[in-house]
Amino acid sequence: MTPSSSKPRFITRNLAGFYRADRILRQGDEVLIITAIFLTMFGSVMVYSATYFVANFSVFLKHLALVGIGIIAMIIGMIFDPLIYKKTVKLGIIIISLMMFLQLITPLGPEINGTKRWFAMGAFRLQTAEIARMIMILFFARVLSENPRILKKWDKDFTLFLAVPGVISLLIFLQPDFSSMGMMVVVLSIMLFLGGMNILYFMSAGAVGIPLVYFLLKDYQKARLFGEWSYQQIQSFIALVKGGLFGDGLALGTQKKLYLPEAHNDFIFAIIGEEWGWFGTAGVLCAAVLLFIRGIRICMVQTNPYYKLLSAGLICSLTLYALVNIAVNVGLLPVTGLPLPFISKGGTSLIVSLWSIGVLWRLSYKR
Repeated sequence: MTPSSSKPRFITRNLAGFYRADRILRQGDEVLIITAIFLTMFGSVMVYSATYFVANFSVFLKHLALVGIGIIAMIIGMIFDPLIYKKTVKLGIIIISLMMFLQLITPLGPEINGTKRWFAMGAFRLQTAEIARMIMILFFARVLSENPRILKKWDKDFTLFLAVPGVISLLIFLQPDFSSMGMMVVVLSIMLFLGGMNILYFMSAGAVGIPLVYFLLKDYQKARLFGEWSYQQIQSFIALVKGGLFGDGLALGTQKKLYLPEAHNDFIFAIIGEEWGWFGTAGVLCAAVLLFIRGIRICMVQTNPYYKLLSAGLICSLTLYALVNIAVNVGLLPVTGLPLPFISKGGTSLIVSLWSIGVLWRLSYKR
């Protein structure tokens, strides 16, 4: 066969492959995937804009590598049936608990800014609180779907069930990472409510838990909760106001130039406002709302209780993180240190967020 005659077959074969891939994508919620990828690409542009002034390309290149890992994690979430996580979640609880314990008492947990939030082995670094939150969502989805009656009576089984997230929460609190612990508790509480937990249990837990947590908080944490705007929030608000309707233009913002700390992470929403204006921030908000709507739609059509609770936990986690980050940027909440999903500088959060999207797509998959 001559090269000229084989070329059409080669092209036809590849076009057929793309067609099959497109058909597979369309069997799930393609809007969910496209929106998440768009936010991730836009986030990469903003990470470059927020860091080139102080770090040249180093931070940006690292972020791109993590985006690549995140895309692989998303594909894994799309390929595997979530039932596989149901079978392995107990092993995951043991592993993440051991990792968090070791990072507290050994050099495997490097101290950064007075905290030990990372498990590090050489170049490998993992923010364990992010992984723990996902494992707890899987754990709650499994237990509440297999034994819904566990929520009807406060007995030994219910106490043992709550002991698992209690231990995980304590390990996160000791890092200390109060924000991540609080977000995990909120997400799991939503899952308990959807699972049918008695409202009196919530009231009892709140009456005991809130004073206890306040008592355990350190002075700087209490000041952050009940104090005035922080320096970062003041600079964030200046950036948002300065951007106006249309912004100063990509990479032309000035607040990131040593005025606004963590401009590529916790306060990247403010940089979007400064450089893209209120239309830019509105676009991010609309994309977040679209993801929430698609996620709720996926949740509502599930007939399997495990799938329903899992999808609810994942979409609530993504949405709450976005809302809290934006609320911090506009001064409605104290500084939490929580990233903006898909947009803030890459890390464990980005990888977990993209994996969550992959799982949600898989739950929307129509054979």
